[in-house]
Amino acid sequence: MAGFVYNLQSANPNPQSLFQTFVDRVPLVNLVATSDDSSRSAEDDERKRRRKVSNRESARRSRMRKRRHMEELWSMLVQLINENKCLVDELSRAKEGLEKVIEENMKIREENSKSRKMIGEIRLNRFLNVDGDKIWTV
Repeated sequence: MAGFVYNLQSANPNPQSLFQTFVDRVPLVNLVATSDDSSRSAEDDERKRRRKVSNRESARRSRMRKRRHMEELWSMLVQLINENKCLVDELSRAKEGLEKVIEENMKIREENSKSRKMIGEIRLNRFLNVDGDKIWTV
């Protein structure tokens, strides 16, 4: 303030001129509330209040969406766990069936091999025994 007084044009300023100089140089914003300012302030307050209410409602909806999404995910998880268990059981049964088929296949191959061997021996015996005469002797 001393610098302000120092820069005044007159050496002995009177209080009225000092105040006028101060008012002229320093903007007095929002110091005096007019009816426009008070209504504008009330409108701003009302806008802020509506915005807060809107934000709270938006946050509530967002939490509800998140909660529903989490419930859906949990439901999917339970469903997938059950489906996985069923598939594991089905795979286990298929493996057991495969083992049985492999065993049966091995038995049939052995029988086939024995049958072919017997057929070969029968043919050889027929070839060797023609009308009871031995053509070849073994």
